[in-house]
Amino acid sequence: MYISIDHLGKDFRKKPAALEGVTLDLPSGMIGLLGSNGAGKTTLMRILCGIIQPTRGRVLIDGRDLADAGVRRAVKKALGYLPQDIDPYPNLTPLEFLDYVGILKGIDSAKTRKQQARELIVRVGLADAQNRRVGGFSGGMRRRVGIAQALMGDPQLLIVDEPTAGLDPEERMRFRTLLASLGQNRTVILSTHILDDVAQTCPYVFVLRDGELRYDGSTEGLIEAARGRTWLTAARTAPPPEHVTVVNATTTSAGTRYRIVTNNPPAGATAAEPNLEDGYMALALPKEQP
Repeated sequence: MYISIDHLGKDFRKKPAALEGVTLDLPSGMIGLLGSNGAGKTTLMRILCGIIQPTRGRVLIDGRDLADAGVRRAVKKALGYLPQDIDPYPNLTPLEFLDYVGILKGIDSAKTRKQQARELIVRVGLADAQNRRVGGFSGGMRRRVGIAQALMGDPQLLIVDEPTAGLDPEERMRFRTLLASLGQNRTVILSTHILDDVAQTCPYVFVLRDGELRYDGSTEGLIEAARGRTWLTAARTAPPPEHVTVVNATTTSAGTRYRIVTNNPPAGATAAEPNLEDGYMALALPKEQP
């Protein structure tokens, strides 16, 4: 499924524009969507899902304008969506909930719905709990039910918002593998604050900041944005100067060592090999030396 976004903007009353002038073409496969809280990620995903409509601009899905009500209905049938906050009906079992979602997605055959539900329950690791009420599940288990419901109907467009939130490290690794396999024959948009999830699964990434597109391209290309701008300070107790961006800090017996992104490294800093987190932070820096 090919998605083309053209000068997209979205306004809300008494608030700054949630999106402004976003233009990009999204390929098929795994796509990472990065941005801080308030960057416009959720607004964009809700527009792509047909839940809300843009104030200006347009979205084309396989060349068809999403502003058309018929196109929106068709897209919703081919869509799987996992919002950040999902609360499956507590009195249903996972199998019952997925069967209900299948009905909403227009899967008329009860046999087909139940077969898909059973397969997905196994796929997300809930086979031992398939007959328990969802109300007794942990947050991570409910998240897995949410991922399974998004996959009902074998969607060609899958949009997931923080899919690994609330999962332990072992579960996160399982779902990285699952998402990577899903991206082989469909478009998967993964919105997350966990940059390592994108680094491990998404060859393509785009970044929103304050409602505007700041980067779109290969994940490796975003990493390269921090090359020559990523540094490690010598271990010490004093923090680095205010003009640098601190990515993380490590405490050693000699003091605190900082990983920083800056155009002007402090004295004694040594160059470091950049990673995706460095590249993301480097987008806020001026491109040229002041």
